[in-house]
Amino acid sequence: MFAKPYKVKSNNTLKNSEKKHLAQRIQNEFPKATEEKVKDLVPVKSNSSCVKLILHSGDTVGVYVVDGIPLMIDLGEKLIPTVYALWKATDLIPTISIHSLVLSKVQGGAPLYAPGVVTDPSRFPYFPRDAVIAVCTVDNGAAGIVGRAVISSGDLLATSMGVCLETYHVLGDLLCKDSKFTKIERPKLDPICYDVTESITTNISQLQIQPVKEEWPSLVKEETAVVNQPTVIPESNNESQPEPMEQGDQNLNNSVSTECSEEEDGIPADMDGLLRWCLLSFLKREGKNIELPLKTNLLYKNHLMAYCPPDRTLDVKKSNYKKMGKFLEAMEREGLISVREVEKGVSALVSLQLAHPQLRAHRAPPPAPPAPALPATAAPPAVRELHCVTAHVADLFAPLKKGTALSAGEVRAVLQRYAAERQLSARGAVALDELLAKVTGRQPQELIKWEELMSSVLGRMTPSTEMQYADGTVKLIKSRLEPVKMQVATRSGNKKVTLVSNLESFGFELAALARACQLRAGAACGVTRSAAARADQLMLQGDQTHFVAKLLIEEYGLPKKFLEGADKALNKKK
Repeated sequence: MFAKPYKVKSNNTLKNSEKKHLAQRIQNEFPKATEEKVKDLVPVKSNSSCVKLILHSGDTVGVYVVDGIPLMIDLGEKLIPTVYALWKATDLIPTISIHSLVLSKVQGGAPLYAPGVVTDPSRFPYFPRDAVIAVCTVDNGAAGIVGRAVISSGDLLATSMGVCLETYHVLGDLLCKDSKFTKIERPKLDPICYDVTESITTNISQLQIQPVKEEWPSLVKEETAVVNQPTVIPESNNESQPEPMEQGDQNLNNSVSTECSEEEDGIPADMDGLLRWCLLSFLKREGKNIELPLKTNLLYKNHLMAYCPPDRTLDVKKSNYKKMGKFLEAMEREGLISVREVEKGVSALVSLQLAHPQLRAHRAPPPAPPAPALPATAAPPAVRELHCVTAHVADLFAPLKKGTALSAGEVRAVLQRYAAERQLSARGAVALDELLAKVTGRQPQELIKWEELMSSVLGRMTPSTEMQYADGTVKLIKSRLEPVKMQVATRSGNKKVTLVSNLESFGFELAALARACQLRAGAACGVTRSAAARADQLMLQGDQTHFVAKLLIEEYGLPKKFLEGADKALNKKK
């Protein structure tokens, strides 16, 4: 893995919470990692960091460094201890012994072959195939090689040829020679001794041995009932009452009925099985019509949770996977789906194996009913820009009273009628009389274009906004509404959020709109208020300007001119 040069992608210092997570992960993945050993590997007051490396093969791995010493290699799905970590915790993983001369051959790039392994029963552990094991020499118990076992321990004892280990890390490779890390010499340790009897007992205890059923008939003569033999039925006062059932029999019947009901429904009782069941149901029902690539966050919120039974709760954090990425990796190993990184930090489903035997045998539930429509109270009112008559133009619009609201088209119609009655029109222009000259502030008999006359008259009027709600009520605001504003801000950890303000001015209910955004976008959404703001605003996780603009304009009917930056947001790539 580190035999060829690599590149450093990033080097981030670990916080205390991240160090605790690393320590907990070591305890979970290595059964023999006690709290004392973990504290020795990752001290609380240590200077720890995570270095991302791009290998010569193009793969990216993480290396956890504690006080300048690389201790753990993070492959994503599992941790690999370095030789330095095994010098502190010698029994962290199984260790086999090799001849002293073989170590130099492996350091030179040769694989480890079975003849080079010492098959001493007192120094040979039990391990399955694909297990992570360490390799030491017969003269020194300190680990020198860490790799993956190509064959199991039983096959290794039985064979005398072939490669037995895929090398991950070897003492003296480029990771050990890196100038950023502290140089430590290999200590002199005693070899680890394994109890063969204990390992055999452990292996036998894992086997499920069933008792042998008697295939031959019994030689004991059984009593046969005499046909047509009259029997005497004893008299009893409780003939019709059944015998009381004992507590053990009652529990047995309850457990049998529960198992039967679960078997009839086909829905697993554990969270891991429920996750897999929901994924198979989604692929069975929607796999042929789904548009790929499908982002993984949308898959969980919009599709998997929709197939969860109403009496159950689907929560990936309560499963053994803990994260959606781990679950999808397991499903990818089974051959059901294929997941790729479509953007930086964003994974998506790129292909589905609809002909998989497990998918064909799965019985999916009937399709879920369509999602309920959004409440009508969340829709904005119909907005119309008007202009109110003022004292400056009251004589021009007589007999309309002061304060009457008119649209721009109605103002133009009044001016055209006024000019036609007094014959003031002349080739696309208007000759000003005394009233028009007074309104526009120009000289009488001066020719003015219609556009200039309209802008002058509208400038003398009060801009207003009429809002007509869904229930028929009309509200007139004698001011011009500010448009809805979208802003992308950066929070701690270089995380982006989208802030949408001035929604309440257009009649939006922020709580209902937040629920709709969380459901449609598959991202966290809430109502907040900044320190300098006078009203609440909507906050969505990530850059969601394209989604917000499309939702407000296409689904809620908000005019595009009332959304600031609408064209730029709609043209942005999803």
